[in-house]
Order: sequence, then structure tokens, then C-alpha cells
Amino acid sequence: MRNILVTGGAGFIGSNFVRYLMNKYADYRIVVYDKLTYCGNLDNLKDVAQHFANRYAFVRGDICDATTIERAVREHAIDTIVNFAADTHVDRSIMDADAFIKTDVYGTYVLLEAAKKFGLRMHHVSTDEVYGWVEEGSSRETDTLLPRSPYAASKAGGDLMCHAYFVTHNVQVTLTRGANNIGPNQYPEKVVPLFITNALDNLPLPLYGDGRQQRDYQYVLDHVEAIDLVLHHGKIGEVYNVGT
Repeated sequence: MRNILVTGGAGFIGSNFVRYLMNKYADYRIVVYDKLTYCGNLDNLKDVAQHFANRYAFVRGDICDATTIERAVREHAIDTIVNFAADTHVDRSIMDADAFIKTDVYGTYVLLEAAKKFGLRMHHVSTDEVYGWVEEGSSRETDTLLPRSPYAASKAGGDLMCHAYFVTHNVQVTLTRGANNIGPNQYPEKVVPLFITNALDNLPLPLYGDGRQQRDYQYVLDHVEAIDLVLHHGKIGEVYNVGT
């Protein structure tokens, strides 16, 4: 594992993961592949581009574009894919599910096809949203997937595609399902930065239902450390929940 393609690497969690790996592994070369939609921003990686210029590259592209993915794999001698690329906002998915299905399901399929074709190791970053509403306690990796939004359903579809490619084609894939993240570079529509900025501007704080629902929140660097652990030591074909 030396040349890693980090899809969605200019986003919130992806950029923190890239920085973490660059600082930890002096012999790794990382290629960030990002479409640069509303939540992807190269400013998140300015310091990486400056301090690790000899080990860092950027490719602008869509994970649904198989030709561009394969070109990046060939040109940069990629041996590992870590997939953060996803449309992630529940409200956006309710208003327009099309982009979520394309990116989170079809895009994952394109990456799996590349992993199969070139014999790559792949890690897929998913979400605990695929379990749906958990009345009490915590989800287990063996729990039934009961997504409650188009976003969650699209992520569940990508997860199942990963499992199918492992079983059918022996693609070397692992998955992590993380809880809600907080930390630097988070897009301001997410709940914690949204509540903070609304409070500063004396605006209402949006709530769902009666407002008494509970969710895990984890610091983004704890999450990326867990992804690193599973990437290097996880059992191929397994799913790992990452929570608090």
C-alpha cells in the first residue's frame, strides 16, 4: 500500500483523512480525486499541497466517470482506493434523490469495477444512517439495514454492492460505518455548525419531530484514525461500525 486514491478527498472527512495519512506515513503518495461540488473545497488541502507537494496530487473528476477513474489509476500507479465521495445531506436527498443514487450507488459500482480490473485494495466509507432508527443502545454490524431517507438508502445500496463484489469477484474491500462527525472544514449546513451560526445570527434552530432524538457525534480525527486502522488491519469483506 503506497499509492492511494482518495475519492472525495477535498471534502470534510476526506481532507482530514488525507492530512492524517500524510503526517503518519512518510512513504505514502496520495492522489485526491474530487468533483469539487458544493462540499468539496481545495482550500481544505492548501497546507497538504504546500507541505507535501512531492507526495500529493489532485485530479478533478466524478466517480461515476469510469474513464477518468481508470486513467487516474494508471497514471498514478494506484494500489488502493479509499472512497469518501458521496452526496450526504438527508434534506437534499428528500428534495432530489437523483444525485444520491448516481453517486452513492453507481459511483461505488464504478470504483468496485476499477478495483476488480486492476486488482486494487478498496475501503468504502459509509454511515450509521443505513441502520435507520435505533430505539435504544447501539447498532451492531449484523443489524438489518432499514434506511429512512433516500440518502441512507443510497448508502446502503453502495454497501451491499461492496459485499457483492467481495463475494462474487473477491474484490479486497472493507467498510466502515461512522456516526455523525464534527470538526474542522465541516460544511456549514451540517447540524453543529448550522446551530452555531444560526445562534450567532439570532436565527431559529431547526428541529425534527419533538427535538428529543439522540445521535452519536464523534470528532473527525477519531473517525479517520479508525478508518486508518481498518484499512491496514481490518479483515477483508468485513464491516466495522465506528462510533463513540
